[in-house]
Amino acid sequence: MMKRRLTVQKLKILEYLRSVKTHPTAEIIYGAVKKQVPTITLATVYRNLNLLANKGEILRLEMGNEFHFDADIGRHQHCVCRKCGKIHDVFQKEISKYAMEKINYDGFNPTNVQVIFYGYCKNKNM
Repeated sequence: MMKRRLTVQKLKILEYLRSVKTHPTAEIIYGAVKKQVPTITLATVYRNLNLLANKGEILRLEMGNEFHFDADIGRHQHCVCRKCGKIHDVFQKEISKYAMEKINYDGFNPTNVQVIFYGYCKNKNM
């Protein structure tokens, strides 16, 4: 298997993702990283995000018709507000643990689980 090198672009994308808790889209990441790496393209951001997600180094969350990204790959859940669209992390290990233990599908060995709750947050101003 070909080992991919850690490019400046990939490093800056990872640094940005690790610095925020907002689950940004590729376009938001592109806007932030472009300030530090002016030559970066949106295609490069997408390519690197997909590589990192496919390698399990970040999470790729599909919400509606767009992807959001999360550098926290530890077991946790997400709460998505259907009104304002914000995504919040919830760290209740017992939920993910329960789901991993209770899955019963013959011939399948799960390695991870993503739990996403949809509802409405308390922010009345949205």
